[in-house]
Amino acid sequence: MNRKYLETAVTLARMYGVAETLHPWEYLKNEKFIVKIEKWTEEFLSMENAELLKFFESKTVE
Repeated sequence: MNRKYLETAVTLARMYGVAETLHPWEYLKNEKFIVKIEKWTEEFLSMENAELLKFFESKTVE
């Protein structure tokens, strides 16, 4: 696993954890959560010049 992928996945997971405390979201079991973060990480890294916070906000509004 490359460093950029790992840094992005960890940052997204941390952001999700913070947002989860502020919003009444449905609880996600670990397996489902991991799949979501992997998907978001791959999608974010495939984009050019994307800003992580804006990307995260777009995903949490869905």
